Amino acid sequence: MSSKIWLNTTEAAIALDLPAKKLRTLCQSGMFKVGHHYRDVSPPGSKRPTLQFHVNRCQEQLNTPPEKRKSY
Repeated sequence: MSSKIWLNTTEAAIALDLPAKKLRTLCQSGMFKVGHHYRDVSPPGSKRPTLQFHVNRCQEQLNTPPEKRKSY
């Protein structure tokens, strides 16, 4: 895994062994918390978000059994 803490969607998807689309879907579903698991680094007013993911925190959330996961 990379030594960078926050990775863009493509890099994070590779590190987590998930399709990038699935990663974005997990954000929208409330699986990940904004500011903790992922953040939007796009310029203010942009129409499309540019997301970065904290891979270690995301991996922790994905490894937590579904019945013990928090929803955000």
